Amino acid sequence: MKDSNTLATPENATGQTSLASPYTDKRGYGQRWQFSTRKCDDLIAQGLPHLKIGKRRVRICIAEADAWMQSQFSVQRRAAR
Repeated sequence: MKDSNTLATPENATGQTSLASPYTDKRGYGQRWQFSTRKCDDLIAQGLPHLKIGKRRVRICIAEADAWMQSQFSVQRRAAR
């Protein structure tokens, strides 16, 4: 029996539920778009939305960054193989 008071969980492309964070680091975002962390650095310099934590740590909100990529480059992420 499913409790109606539970929070909805996000679903990934395969329809499975995922408890993943809406934030990722440069490596994770690069893997998502299939490019290097250096390219993430270049995109951050161009204005990719991100959060800087301390001197080195960077977190990228996936939804905001994907929307920025769409508006800047008119691209969409490729589906997983």
